[in-house]
Amino acid sequence: MPPLIFLSRSRLIIVASLLIGSYFVYTAALGAYRAQQLGEARAQAERQLRELEEQKAYLEAVRAYVASDVYVEQEARRRYGYIREGEIPFVVISPPAAEEEQPAGPWWQRLFPR
Repeated sequence: MPPLIFLSRSRLIIVASLLIGSYFVYTAALGAYRAQQLGEARAQAERQLRELEEQKAYLEAVRAYVASDVYVEQEARRRYGYIREGEIPFVVISPPAAEEEQPAGPWWQRLFPR
């Protein structure tokens, strides 16, 4: 039987070593890529959390203001013309606001602008 040159023991070990080494390099690169993706996702989630915490603080401040006597008196004056004894009422007439000047966003931000 003639010797098989391409299947010699040393070449087989070299090919197997290259395959195993390539597998480890691929696994390491894939792990680094996934770690980078997770880091970006975490940073995005933290930004979103900060935005939601700011929105929560704003809404809690609005709720506290709406529950206050100051707001109740302001709304009574604005909606129902409430005046205290000794005050002189007057009305300011202004032109209607244009459509494009209306603030955008959720209703509570339009009602209580920052």
